[in-house]
Amino acid sequence: MDQPERPEQPTPPASTNQSRLSREDRALIRTIGSTLRKVIQGEAAEHLVLDRRDELGILANMVNRVSKELALSREQDQKHLAELEARLAELKAARETEERLLYTIDEISTPILNIFTNVVLMPLIGAIDSNRAQRMIALLLEHVVRTRASVVILDITAVSLIDTQVANVLIRAAQSCNLLGAGVILCGMTPDVAQVVVSLGIDLSIFQTTSDLQEALSTALRTLKYRIQPM
Repeated sequence: MDQPERPEQPTPPASTNQSRLSREDRALIRTIGSTLRKVIQGEAAEHLVLDRRDELGILANMVNRVSKELALSREQDQKHLAELEARLAELKAARETEERLLYTIDEISTPILNIFTNVVLMPLIGAIDSNRAQRMIALLLEHVVRTRASVVILDITAVSLIDTQVANVLIRAAQSCNLLGAGVILCGMTPDVAQVVVSLGIDLSIFQTTSDLQEALSTALRTLKYRIQPM
């Protein structure tokens, strides 16, 4: 005989992770997610205070540890950055002080004298490098503008050696003075220096040249049409 068909048993609904999580678990997951987001964005994150030994508790403790380590690392980075900024400020201040000292030294070692009305004398003393040359020209031009000088006398008596670098400095100074309306007289060139100038092919035609300061002053006064009284 045929067996009667048995009615199908209803399939029990599949359980989900969501159904196994309690309300407390879901709240903790949201808190962990929020904490991780703040940690990633560099914001201050709350310390998760809980006493759980399950998977969520382990995860929360790991998040706490990572948060602490990142916070400590950022604190150290900020401290290091502050130290670097302070050091940079010190170096900047030291550089500014050095520049002021160099400017003062240049004023002392490169005096600019008003020896007559509209006549300026700059005796060149010691070695001249590119940095000093820049400052020297700046000082001279500033003085020419301030005093409205018409004639500038550059005295190279104390310059024992002249090369293309020094010559270029002198030429640039003369060109700049010419643009400001002042003629330039070069005096004090020794025979040795003259030979070097010729051998190097240096063109000093932009200058009026004289052998010594007295002749340079006489030339300046004649240029300005002052009467020179015999001594």
